[in-house]
Amino acid sequence: MKKNFCALFLLLFPLLCFGQNNLHFSISPRISLTFGELTELLYDSQEEIASQLDWEEKSLLNLGLEADLNYKNLIVNATFDYSLPLGTSFMYDSDWENGAKYSLTEHPIESIKNIDTALTLAYQLKASPEFFLIPALQINYIFSDFEAGIGSGTRYGRDIRVYGIDYKRHTVIVFAGLSVKAQLLSNFSIKTDFFAAPWNYQYSYDYHHGVQRPFSSYEIQTAYFSKFKVNFSADFTFTKICSLQLFANLLFGVSDKGDFYSDYYSSQVTYVSTQKSGASIHNAKIGSALIFAF
Repeated sequence: MKKNFCALFLLLFPLLCFGQNNLHFSISPRISLTFGELTELLYDSQEEIASQLDWEEKSLLNLGLEADLNYKNLIVNATFDYSLPLGTSFMYDSDWENGAKYSLTEHPIESIKNIDTALTLAYQLKASPEFFLIPALQINYIFSDFEAGIGSGTRYGRDIRVYGIDYKRHTVIVFAGLSVKAQLLSNFSIKTDFFAAPWNYQYSYDYHHGVQRPFSSYEIQTAYFSKFKVNFSADFTFTKICSLQLFANLLFGVSDKGDFYSDYYSSQVTYVSTQKSGASIHNAKIGSALIFAF
């Protein structure tokens, strides 16, 4: 038994040493701010906008963590951000009839929860001693949870007050793209990412409070190449194990159309074939991270 163990160790020892020389790991606590907006849409039977709810995120304080695992040219990256509101955001509820807006109310958002996480698989190609091309595939999951309080505004020219609305959305986006990295100095590099989404999915829940007629709805959208992301980062290396990163991210796209389910027209939630739902998201994130490499 002892001889077998020694033989196995002697065989694995070079592989372990080789793996350690080519395997690199880093972990990065990060902090950032998000400025953005989620839009919730409802279309009428003619596919014209009937209702639009704009949910502000201005601004959110993001506390997060990023981890990188590199083996030779292969890169696996994971990020996680949990957001807390800074200041007061608002939700704006607009309604149309026959193409004309007849109602607009403003609701203070009393609670915001947001989780933004992504898993990226990439491969680094050396174009020159200073420049690298990095094709990548990413899965991005975003959970947004809003509670809007009693709102005020106008309807048909009259001042009104209306009940609050709750909104939750799960978003899954599959991105494919290319990163360009430039090692400008031995201790300074910059990187730019360009991503497009071949596929994305949103599932939302909307609840309108009310004493006499509260109602809820579910919305599902699936789309192709409707979401895009641009990232920029600059890394300053202090020592072999410690770096500072400054980054900025921009997420944008067009509205997606999908299915609409509601109990507005009946006592139970049913599929409403005559109406479509819609969703969009736009946000910008700026922040910094402290990178510890091993």
